[in-house]
Amino acid sequence: MTRLLLLLLPLLLASCSTTPPSRLPATVEQARTSDSDARRALTDGDPVRARKYFTKTLALQQSLDDTAGAATTMINLATVAHQLRDDEAALSWLDRILQEKANIYPDDARLTAAFRKAVILVDKPLAAEADTILKLAEQLCESKCESRFSISVLRARLLMLSGEMKAARSLAIEVSSQAAAGREEQANALRVAAAAEESMGLMTDALQHYGSALQLDKALGLSSRIGDDLSGLARVSAKLGHEREAGEYSRRAHLVKESRGRMSDVIQ
Repeated sequence: MTRLLLLLLPLLLASCSTTPPSRLPATVEQARTSDSDARRALTDGDPVRARKYFTKTLALQQSLDDTAGAATTMINLATVAHQLRDDEAALSWLDRILQEKANIYPDDARLTAAFRKAVILVDKPLAAEADTILKLAEQLCESKCESRFSISVLRARLLMLSGEMKAARSLAIEVSSQAAAGREEQANALRVAAAAEESMGLMTDALQHYGSALQLDKALGLSSRIGDDLSGLARVSAKLGHEREAGEYSRRAHLVKESRGRMSDVIQ
């Protein structure tokens, strides 16, 4: 027994002398917890609660001089504001990054803010203002930046908004052919190409591209985009005189959008 105790003694001493794992400073821990709570609220479909926690996160990050983290949180606050249909608040959050004269925020955050602002302005639609901010995003995006395909699709949408349908179609088809763009962005590009073709009277091409976008969006489970694809197919089918197909697509689009509304009510 004595010999066993002697053998175990060094192990017991080593265990007692082991330094406990260091804890994060309280404010850092609070910022991380608040950010996690905000993201969980978004996942739960509660943007109001997400806004509350992101606002707290931002105050804590700014108190720690965490400019990169603060920029990310301001972009998240803009996203939440957009979900709450308060685009003025969303633009205000993004402008806090873009109009910072001391240039304290990272270029990748400025790129994201510029792109998100351009999306909102295109949706409004405010073509001139969108063009200015999209040019900034293009300037900040190097040839290999991850956002380059998203920026190109948005540029194609802006070309459509300016009435340049042929150029919009060409750019969108180019993006849709790039495997590196990813399936979601390829689908977005196909939808833009189809919309341009619909405006140009190229109904057969539009039908094909809306159909291809639908296949991708269904594979990705993007219900909001599925509804847009089906609506496009319904419009084009009707213009081609395919009344039965148009009615089927229209009904399917209605069911998808109606279901999304019910899902939103259940989540909230």
